[in-house]
Amino acid sequence: MAEDVSSGWDSWDIDADCQMKFRACSQLFEREIVSDGNVQFRIRSIYRLSEKSTLKQDMIFYSTTPRVDFETVMDWKDKHRFLKVDFDTTIMSNTARHEIQFGHCQKPTTRNNSYEQAMFEVVNHKFTDISETRFGIAILNDCKYGISVEGADIRLSLHKGGTRPDPRGDSGVHECTYSFLPHVGSFSSENVIIPAYCLNYRPVVKIGRALYSSFASVDCTNIVIETVKPCEENCKAYIMRLYEAEGTYAAATVTLGHEPKSVELTNMLEERVETLAAQSRLSLTFRPFEIKTVKVSY
Repeated sequence: MAEDVSSGWDSWDIDADCQMKFRACSQLFEREIVSDGNVQFRIRSIYRLSEKSTLKQDMIFYSTTPRVDFETVMDWKDKHRFLKVDFDTTIMSNTARHEIQFGHCQKPTTRNNSYEQAMFEVVNHKFTDISETRFGIAILNDCKYGISVEGADIRLSLHKGGTRPDPRGDSGVHECTYSFLPHVGSFSSENVIIPAYCLNYRPVVKIGRALYSSFASVDCTNIVIETVKPCEENCKAYIMRLYEAEGTYAAATVTLGHEPKSVELTNMLEERVETLAAQSRLSLTFRPFEIKTVKVSY
């Protein structure tokens, strides 16, 4: 935790000198094992962050994945305090990958000049990854979008006690989940991107049993079906938006779970660009990070 008194709008702004103020603040108040089974091992801890704020956290180890989840509940009552969680790794890399909408960008992990020093806090959506050629570490999260990476040290921003423009700030109970994911091999869809989606989009569970065919699938793991939505023209059609997630050229086959009446490639405004063959198997090629919008009539 660090003192955080920004010179501007302190509910959003973070001044560079804040990085020098961070100190370890958590005091373990209580810890117990709440689950020890074939699927997961769960440790519940309660920490005191300050005289006013506490944090309850379940640390979850799974039998089927090296991912470690941290289900966190913060009872926050501090003002002008900035809370981060720190993962001090040993990965050697000059850059880290941070997810943005429909792709990711690489930012330096060094502070060699004024440009790099200005990147002390950067945006990440579902993941930040720092990798060598044969091993890496990813930090996944479901709702915390600020992070800093310096050297091998990764610090995810969890909460900020700003009071302007709202003097009440963000006091109250806040929930989030973030994960620590070591992976063998360098950055890839299988190692990082798909697990990040799995954390953010949990399956909907219903009682009973039913067999359903896949609505749509793609044979390349780096092509993500990001969105399926009704067509804006209010016709018997739906829009499927796909993108290439790794930053590389890809040729993919999309398989629909039904026979369409017509298939079109459109722009983002759903205006027709090209007519494709009306069949359930679509062959598409993607440039790095390219987004494609497909209109399927039924």
